Amino acid sequence: MLPRVVKAVVKALLWFVLIYVVPLLLISSLSEVAPEFFSSLRQLLLLFAAINLFFLIACELTSGTIFQHALNIGKALILMIFIVYALEGGVVSLDVENVHVLADLRIYLVMLLVIDFLGLAKTVLQAINFLSEKAEKQLPTPSPS
Repeated sequence: MLPRVVKAVVKALLWFVLIYVVPLLLISSLSEVAPEFFSSLRQLLLLFAAINLFFLIACELTSGTIFQHALNIGKALILMIFIVYALEGGVVSLDVENVHVLADLRIYLVMLLVIDFLGLAKTVLQAINFLSEKAEKQLPTPSPS
């Protein structure tokens, strides 16, 4: 169990730097333009990192079991909900000084959700494959006649 824990901690630290620290540095340099927008983006980034790190650690600790696949399915579903929430249903509005910007991102939202559905289907197929391989190992081997 100790190697799994060490591996999970190392992966979590690397992913934390890649999906939170680096984007946070970019956001902080851009926050002078629209501070209201980037403060909400910072909160979404923290939530995204927390979701990913939780599932990364949980999947690493349960690797080689059906729970790993169940957690991957849960991660895919939660990230789909997060994407819809983060993009505000596809219509994003932003006020920069005296300018109101309204962006219709529904096409991109649909594309992201289709990609996530493909990932979800892949994960379900991996779980089915894992269970079938496990069932095959339990079958008695036929003896030559």
